[in-house]
Amino acid sequence: MTSILRSPQALQLTLALIKPDAVAHPLILEAVHQQILSNKFLIVRTRELQWKLEDCRRFYREHEVGQSEPISLPTKMPSNFGGH
Repeated sequence: MTSILRSPQALQLTLALIKPDAVAHPLILEAVHQQILSNKFLIVRTRELQWKLEDCRRFYREHEVGQSEPISLPTKMPSNFGGH
């Protein structure tokens, strides 16, 4: 039997970003992880980041190309986002 991890054609990577509100509560974070696993995704790596507003803008800039209005995701973050 061939493992899915040994078949490069079958492996796709998906990035999941979890909002700071969820990360702040261990039970909610655990529920998010369980939901990811129950949908047959594997968590291969985790990393906790604290972005500044400019980091967030740079990350979402690629989604603004061809949009009639710029995406306002950075302005919808909690007020303490990037304040550290």
